[in-house]
Amino acid sequence: MLIGRVGAETFAQTSYPPQTDHSGVVELADTNVSPKWHVAGAIAAWLAPGLGHWLLGQRQKAMILFLSINFLWIGGFFIGGVGIFDRKAHPIWYVGQMLIAPSILVEKWHTSLQGPNVAPPRPDADVIPFKPSYGHIHEQGVLYTALAGMLNLLAIMDVLYQDPAAKSRKPAPVAPGPKELAAAATTETTETSGGAA
Repeated sequence: MLIGRVGAETFAQTSYPPQTDHSGVVELADTNVSPKWHVAGAIAAWLAPGLGHWLLGQRQKAMILFLSINFLWIGGFFIGGVGIFDRKAHPIWYVGQMLIAPSILVEKWHTSLQGPNVAPPRPDADVIPFKPSYGHIHEQGVLYTALAGMLNLLAIMDVLYQDPAAKSRKPAPVAPGPKELAAAATTETTETSGGAA
């Protein structure tokens, strides 16, 4: 009986964040906290990777995203050149590239340099508006910039919807087991015996 009483007292003194009423509905400790949508922050994250998190005050995460995504995007740009941004030549990859806003500007620039010609300029041409890339170099540039865009999509989704309650919510403590109940009973017995002596 003593163990059962100690266990009941220990369980009653333990606070559980998710509280269930008689109707079976789980309630959070803070009912005033509601999920937040940040549309402006998502647009800012599309314009520049990491900018959305920076506007939300998450400066460390913003710097990590800015450096990592831009390093991948700029690296692909330098590898393949302006010719890798071509929505007519590879429209599926361009969908990934356009998840970073500057890709659209570079593609417009590429279109203006190429002019009415559908094919890229030949290396032996008299006037070369830009130096195109070929083979694996071109493929790597397209791949890097498209991957950077898809990574930025994850950052945009993270900025767009954030639940403040998820950060403040703590995991519920584990109910005391037989060993904990026995240890609590032994401690209470020792204290009772010492007080009686």
